[in-house]
Amino acid sequence: MPSGKPARRNGGFIYIGLLIGLAVIGIGLGAISEVWTQSRQREKEQELLFIGDQFRFAITNFYQQSPAAARRFPLTLDELLEDNRNPDKPARHLRRLYTDPMTQSTRWGEIRLPGGQLVGVYSESSDKPLKTAEFALRNKDFVDKEHYFDWTFRSSLAAANPNLAAGAGYSGNGQPGAPGAQGTPGAPGTSGGGSGSKVPAPAPRPGGIGAPSQGFISPTPRPATPPPGFIQPTPRPR
Repeated sequence: MPSGKPARRNGGFIYIGLLIGLAVIGIGLGAISEVWTQSRQREKEQELLFIGDQFRFAITNFYQQSPAAARRFPLTLDELLEDNRNPDKPARHLRRLYTDPMTQSTRWGEIRLPGGQLVGVYSESSDKPLKTAEFALRNKDFVDKEHYFDWTFRSSLAAANPNLAAGAGYSGNGQPGAPGAQGTPGAPGTSGGGSGSKVPAPAPRPGGIGAPSQGFISPTPRPATPPPGFIQPTPRPR
């Protein structure tokens, strides 16, 4: 009568082989899923960079198309979609109100000047970016940032940035170009080191140009006659 032990032994090997195969498949699927997730996140990052630039350019364009006597940035994002400052010629600076690819929301963090004017936006996502280097020059400040909300898409105009170089004319109240504003670096009469600081001219020298200064000792002239013991050399005959 044949024994059933070899059949049971073979069945055990098959079961172990199935378990190993399932484990390998699971590891492979996990790796594929992680690669796909990272790939999708990188696509969202590129989309965020594109959309952020659209907001940045629209805000800059809004300011540059303002009347010269009343230049300003938008007060809301809706003004970028419908600029009615000139009723005869309404403008549209942004194609549509984009959705944040990181939060899937049309709500954006807003960067405003002290006077309330909108100069930039950012994602409200606190996730950590995969991209930490090799940004475009306009986004060079994004290098090594820890969160997506650190990627701030702000207008590059001098009027949109409170910390300006000397003479840039930012008054600190959201209105650019105010001359002589208090605290403006380099403004006359301030401590900014500008044209207001004067250095006293040096006092003229006594006696005019070329006159010797006080305490000057004139050198003693050489005597016309040779000193005692001096032997005059005899010229050689030709």
